Amino acid sequence: MNTDIFFSDFVLDRRTRQLRRGADVLPIGARAFDLLEVLISHSDRIVGRDEIFQAVWPDTVVGDNNLNVQVAKLRQVLGPDAIITVPRRGLRFALDLAADTQRLELPDRPSVVVLPFSNFGGDPELAWMADGFVEDITTELSRFKDLFVVARNSAFLFRDTPRDLRSIARDLGVRYVVEGSVRATPERVRVTTQLIDTTSGGQVWAERFDHTIDAHFETQAAVSRAIVSCLFPQIERVEADRIRIAVPDDLTAHGLAQQGWTAISSEEMSYESGPRDRAAALAHQALSRDPRSGLAHRTLAWVAWWTVYHGTTSSVPATLTEGIDAATRAITIDQTDHHARRLRAQLYFMKDDAPTGLIELRHAHDLNPNCALTLCWLGFYEAVNGDVAKGVPLAEAGLRRSPRDPARGSMLCALGFAQFAASNYDAAVVAAEAALAEAANGATPLILGTIANVGAGRIDRATMLFQQVALNAPKLVEARLAGRWLSSNPDYLTRAYTFFRVAAGQALPEAADAVR
Repeated sequence: MNTDIFFSDFVLDRRTRQLRRGADVLPIGARAFDLLEVLISHSDRIVGRDEIFQAVWPDTVVGDNNLNVQVAKLRQVLGPDAIITVPRRGLRFALDLAADTQRLELPDRPSVVVLPFSNFGGDPELAWMADGFVEDITTELSRFKDLFVVARNSAFLFRDTPRDLRSIARDLGVRYVVEGSVRATPERVRVTTQLIDTTSGGQVWAERFDHTIDAHFETQAAVSRAIVSCLFPQIERVEADRIRIAVPDDLTAHGLAQQGWTAISSEEMSYESGPRDRAAALAHQALSRDPRSGLAHRTLAWVAWWTVYHGTTSSVPATLTEGIDAATRAITIDQTDHHARRLRAQLYFMKDDAPTGLIELRHAHDLNPNCALTLCWLGFYEAVNGDVAKGVPLAEAGLRRSPRDPARGSMLCALGFAQFAASNYDAAVVAAEAALAEAANGATPLILGTIANVGAGRIDRATMLFQQVALNAPKLVEARLAGRWLSSNPDYLTRAYTFFRVAAGQALPEAADAVR
């Protein structure tokens, strides 16, 4: 059931008991809220005072003055003509309500529409580019199966209408709106775009993109990909914040699975098992409601990978099998789920099956070339199991595509390990320090920093980082000292293992010199 009531430029949210105007929550108090809800619920008639007293002050004897105070408070917020006093009869709500019966329910996943971009002059012969950007951005966003994206034809119905974003969002049944403008000349194109959360009216993200226009269609595609790569992580971030405070009993199976995915994604590098346990519990709860929840199966695959990575499982083979099975179920449900493909690839790498892992990971990238996280993981695994020369460019491309990604810590680690594989130790140190700034005390950046600093000849710093990770993630350190480094590349394995032992005090610094 929809709990929001729209009138004028206000929203009455009956679930959270808030009155909002745009992004502002208006502090009217509990009694004024109850009074407003009663009047709106019976907006087709005059509501008598006895009925109001019974609804707002049940089983309590109060005087007319109490009611007058609340009416005055509402008129101050809504306007003097919002509530009409009908002498000797009662009160009537006088503002027009939105046609709620025509409002579509929001989907059970983040929903977005890309509205037609404005053409801000420039070369008239290039005016077509504004529509081209909308089509390309809509198509690229549609690759993300966790999004509900309104088709281009529906969006273009609003080309020549006044831009009341909340009204458009209600008509289309979406939470987010993308809008922008284009100025194109024969030399350059400038695209400005923003993402609006229509439930609050607030701007989530805005950016400007400048590009040469040497090849029109290549430029259009490149800018569209850049916009999408920035947009999707922002939507994920806002959704994660929103769903984190949602009441589980109010959530659908997809909502529960999304909570699980958020739990494992936001705490993925944590050595503590708590976030993984919570993610798994939410995923299983989602599957109990909907066994075909691909997102829940995918969440379990991600949990399995990090559990094996940190060495916090009693049976690595069993956990790997469970993880691969979960990823496979997600792929069976949705053949285009690039996240599930990536996770199945990572689990195959963990199983020491690098050839299968590379095939799967390259396929995941082909399914969605715009996913920055997939690009970074592909860069890491190419560097340590495939073509070393491809590693750093792929990871850098991922970071460029999503410069403010919530998973930036992991992405920086992928870049750092790729740089280590290419023997660029100074660059790997920089990546490790940046990753630590994103995830202080994270086991993965600590390990990267340890081996990178030995490679760069900074043994003291490496020793300090080793001591820290040994304290934080003992099982993971035990696995690395035993020679398990997620790689089939003999050169990478030799250097990583030797450098780590040097930092641990199990080998002399001269051992690093011999393989550096």
